Amino acid sequence: MSSLLYQQYTNIYDGAIQKCKECLERNDLAEASSYLSSAIEAAIYLANNAAIVELQKKYSEEYRRLLSLKDKLSHGENPFLKKKTVTANGVESEEKETHYFSKEPPSVTLKDVAGLARVKEEIEMNVLLPMRNPALYYAYNDVGGVNILMYGPPGCGKTFVAEAIAGELKCPFAKINVYDILDKYVGEAPRKIKEIFAEAEKYEQCMLFFDELDSLFSDRESDDSSHTKDVLTAFLTCISGFHKKSDKKSVRVVIGATNRPWIIDKAAIRGGRFDTHIYVGLPDEDARKFIVEKAFRNDPRLLQGSDLTIPYMSEKLEGFSGADITSICQKAKIQALKRAKVQNQVVPVLKSDFDEVMKTYKNTISKEDIQTFEAFEKGF
Repeated sequence: MSSLLYQQYTNIYDGAIQKCKECLERNDLAEASSYLSSAIEAAIYLANNAAIVELQKKYSEEYRRLLSLKDKLSHGENPFLKKKTVTANGVESEEKETHYFSKEPPSVTLKDVAGLARVKEEIEMNVLLPMRNPALYYAYNDVGGVNILMYGPPGCGKTFVAEAIAGELKCPFAKINVYDILDKYVGEAPRKIKEIFAEAEKYEQCMLFFDELDSLFSDRESDDSSHTKDVLTAFLTCISGFHKKSDKKSVRVVIGATNRPWIIDKAAIRGGRFDTHIYVGLPDEDARKFIVEKAFRNDPRLLQGSDLTIPYMSEKLEGFSGADITSICQKAKIQALKRAKVQNQVVPVLKSDFDEVMKTYKNTISKEDIQTFEAFEKGF
C-alpha cells in the first residue's frame, strides 16, 4: 500500500472515530453506528494492507474492539454515557464509578517467585524499602514513589512478579490490562486514565500495575491514530504529579510491564516517568526446577520409579520461558497418559516421554529475541 493511500485510510479512520464520539456524546446511536461502520471498514483495509506488521496487528485489534462497540449500539446501549439507576423512592441517579483497586491484596508473595535473585534485589531497593521504611526513603528522595518499567520476553512471569510484590506489601493494588482502558469506549480512554489515578490519589500507599504497556505508550513519532496519542498524553500528565506529596508516609508505586520496551515512546521512559527499568529474563536454574516441581506437585506418582528426574528436565529446559516449561511438562504427562489409558492405571512419566516432546516443541523465545532484550538493557 502506498504511503498516500495509507494516509487516506488513516484519515478516514480517525475522522470516523471522532464523529462517532461526537454522536455518542449526544446519544445519537443511529448516526454513531454509521460512522462506526466507516471506521470498521478502514480498520479492515489497514489491517490487511499496512506495510508494517505491528500496524497490521494494531488495526486488527482496533477492528475487534469496534465490532464489540457496534454490537452494543445495535442493542441500544451507549457505553459512552454513564448508566442511570433508579432508587427505591424513584429518584434517578448515576451509577457508581468503577473501582480499579482490589479489596484484598494477592495471596502470593516473593517467596512464591523462584530464582530471579537479581530481580528481587532490585525490587527490594526500589519498591519494598520505600513502602516499608518511608522515613529512610525520604531522606534520599524528594518524591514519594517510584515508576518502574518491567520488561522481558513473554511468559517469563512479569505479571506474577508484580502480583507477588503487591502480596508482599499488603497495600491497595490495582492490576490494569490496557484493554480495560482501550476496549471500553471510543474516545473515552483518557477519561479512564484520569479515573484510575484519581482513585489512586485516595491512598497514602498503593501500587498500580499496567500490563502490556506498549499498547498505550507506542512511539508518538510512528504512524498511529490520534486517540492513541491522546491516551499517552493523558497518562503522562497524570503520572507527572502523582508522587508529589508532602506527607512523608505517602509512597506510591507504578509498575508497567511490556514485551516490547523498544517501541515505547521515549517521553515515557525519561526521568520522572518510567525511569527505573527491571529486566525479567528467562528462568534461571532455581526457577526452572521450581516450575518443573510445581508441574508434578499434584500427583507424586507421576515421577515415582521413573528414569525422568527434575535436574535432568531443568538442564534440558534452559533457554525456555516459564510458560513454555509448563507446557512441555504438561505435554510429557499427556504422552504418559496414552499408556495409562491402555493399562487402565497410573503410570509414571518417563524420560522417553519428555524427550519425545522436546524433539518437536518449538521454543517461543529465540536467541535473537534475548539478544534484543539484553541490548535494550545495556542501552544500545
